[in-house]
Amino acid sequence: MRTPTVCKEYLDNLLEYLEGQGLSSRQLQSVLRLNPLSHISEQGRVPLRLFEMTLDAGANLLGDPCLGAKAGTHCSRTPWGMVNYLGMSASNTREAVDAMQRFSRLLIDHGDMVLSEVNSSTACLSWQQPPRQQASVHVVEFFFANWYRVNKPMLDRGATRREVHFAHGAQGREAEMEALFEAPVSFGKKLNAVHFGRELLDQPTLYPHPGIHKSLEQAALIELSNLQFEDRLIKDVRDCIVSQLADGVPRLEDISAQLGIAPRTLQRRLNNTETSYKSLVDDARKERSLGLISRRELGLLEISAELGFSDQSAFQKAFKRWYGQAPGRYRMMLQSA
Repeated sequence: MRTPTVCKEYLDNLLEYLEGQGLSSRQLQSVLRLNPLSHISEQGRVPLRLFEMTLDAGANLLGDPCLGAKAGTHCSRTPWGMVNYLGMSASNTREAVDAMQRFSRLLIDHGDMVLSEVNSSTACLSWQQPPRQQASVHVVEFFFANWYRVNKPMLDRGATRREVHFAHGAQGREAEMEALFEAPVSFGKKLNAVHFGRELLDQPTLYPHPGIHKSLEQAALIELSNLQFEDRLIKDVRDCIVSQLADGVPRLEDISAQLGIAPRTLQRRLNNTETSYKSLVDDARKERSLGLISRRELGLLEISAELGFSDQSAFQKAFKRWYGQAPGRYRMMLQSA
């Protein structure tokens, strides 16, 4: 399962904003019980959940329900880096917005930015997230406030109309949020989105350069592929575990030797994905169990051994935890279906 992340620059900007509001790192760490900066991966990424916790802690300590939007407005253009230059070198605004859609994961590796045309006069750029993995209100407002602030010159130049929509409730913050965005803000909408005049998409950019745009696009594709690096590691570890389960649960040292990675390095990289070796063993057993339980010729004792359990009762307890019913009853359900 993908561990959503944000770029390091977002965390840096957030911590700088909190410090500017008089919140010391000691106060923040006393609430979080950790140092956020110590959880930056080798790829310069931060777990989205940690970023979310930092925003929530800051909002509580400062008593500021609009912290996400304020910190996002304060955030510099730096996190947008390559995506910003892609937009600047695009031939028109539609191509610039397309770059934002394709490469927004370089900022927040979660969900997708989607451009749609509401009607003949209105376009909409929305952030669509997995239904069961919705980011917090502060994260959503941070991301939209930062996107809006970075792209406001473009909107001012080519869009006579714009409105910000949030799916969550206002909680009495309408006036303050409209002052931050300098635009109408509506709450309780279907999507988190920015609506603007469709005419903006046909506007030329200030510095179009097809050659530079193409080079930046290739570099952005490489950066995007690097985001999948840790996901591939998790898959490789899980595959190695599955291949060795019949001989008992392999040790982390055995897996690291098979992958050619030092045990401490493997452990650190798993920690960076908020995934433990123990949970990967459990996931591998769970995934493998369904294939085995569907094979009628295998008894439960044989399946237990194939999954590396020391006895059948341990397997039965684990299976019930995974799927809510005993393996024998689950098998009967499959057979009746």
